[in-house]
Amino acid sequence: MESNTSPPAASPSIPDLIVEAWRLAAKSALPALPWLVLLSLMGGFYKWALNTGAGGTMLTLAALVVLFLAGVQASLTIYRAMIPDAKGAFMALMHMNLAIYLAFFFVSFFIFFFVGIFGVVMLQLSGLVDLAAEGADQQIPAALAGMMSTPYGWALSIVYATGLGGLAFLALRLLLTGAATVKTGRVMVFRTWRWTKGDAVRFGTASLATHVLPFLVGYVANLAIVSLAGQGEIALFTTGVTGLLLQAPFILAGHGLAVAALRAVHPASDIA
Repeated sequence: MESNTSPPAASPSIPDLIVEAWRLAAKSALPALPWLVLLSLMGGFYKWALNTGAGGTMLTLAALVVLFLAGVQASLTIYRAMIPDAKGAFMALMHMNLAIYLAFFFVSFFIFFFVGIFGVVMLQLSGLVDLAAEGADQQIPAALAGMMSTPYGWALSIVYATGLGGLAFLALRLLLTGAATVKTGRVMVFRTWRWTKGDAVRFGTASLATHVLPFLVGYVANLAIVSLAGQGEIALFTTGVTGLLLQAPFILAGHGLAVAALRAVHPASDIA
């Protein structure tokens, strides 16, 4: 007697995830373009306000808030273009983003607080500077640079890399939160944690092509623009705009990997 139960679909390989992420990125590029342009303009305005001090603290904070809101709307538009039956709305995605940012803020604070304390201890033990002496703060940059080629510097590098690795692991385990929130219409933060169990390495490897590489390309390209444009007020605004525009592939492909990963580990029929 033959069974009517079909075998489970094979989990997508790393190349399949990358290809699907970039396919989804191309699919969502046109619908997201107006919001990506607005996001870039607000990025330029925020960079100008932050570096010139024009308008004071309140204007800078207002620019940051509008930048965040534009980013949420751009993200929502991208996800909706990638997920045809998406139920998520602006408020749910904004709530999810705020929760994620808050979680990363607290985790990052404790990680880098510990790394900073460890760095001070290594610097003192290295004997390159007496931190209790007068004027020691002026000697710290040179002493720190000199320490990095010693075992004390190696130990600090290992601790620092471990901290960054922990943050990267957290980001990979929470990769699905935005896509799941828009897919279901519910705020999904740590509910997706168990869905990514055992997949951090696979998603991390795929992210080299969807996150790391496009981000570095955009960042280096904007550094070149900054070196040519200078630091005038117009240059600050312009390089703030280009800084985000050049990150459009990173933004689109990053969302694409989240959606591709969600489909891989939690098919639509399984999401309640």
